[in-house]
Amino acid sequence: VSSHDMQYGIKRFIYASSGSVYGIKNEAEVTEELSLKPISEYNKTKMVAERVLLSYKDDMTVQIVRPATVCGYSPRMRLDLSVNLLTMQALSKGEITVFGGDQVRPNIHIDDITDVYLHLIDHPEYSGIYNAGFENISIMDIARMVTKYIPAEIMITESNDPRSYRINSNKLLATGYKPQKTVNDAIRELVERYKTGALVS
Repeated sequence: VSSHDMQYGIKRFIYASSGSVYGIKNEAEVTEELSLKPISEYNKTKMVAERVLLSYKDDMTVQIVRPATVCGYSPRMRLDLSVNLLTMQALSKGEITVFGGDQVRPNIHIDDITDVYLHLIDHPEYSGIYNAGFENISIMDIARMVTKYIPAEIMITESNDPRSYRINSNKLLATGYKPQKTVNDAIRELVERYKTGALVS
């Protein structure tokens, strides 16, 4: 974004940031006002981009979304995200490898995060920063949820990834947005797609 862009009359900018900009948080309710302590280069660039965009909030409507970890089926699947990864391990190997397990991560279904962007497009009156995640679940509990659908052994190993945080999305809910799906839905849909051959690991 630059003053040059403003010449084109850009009225609104919706930015996909990340819930992981908070870093490691012990608070039970991580709201948009808490400090950002990003621990990876990816998170740091998200934080910087947020600040650059917010510096233009007097010139255009800026809507920033901090999504939780996305789960569920999509045509361009990401299999490195916790729910998807653990579900695919169970389906393809009959075994789930959990690194650590105590880390809590917020989650959001792919259909819901796309709906969040559509909701904001329809509501330019809501500006600022919005968390988007509705189920804060430990990695171990996600693995247990997967085994309800697919019999699989859970193997626990040490983790060098300490990221653990919960997010509160009440601010987004207050705009009238309502999530429609859950992590359980994501797991069930992935299992169904796999069984029909529509999804390969």
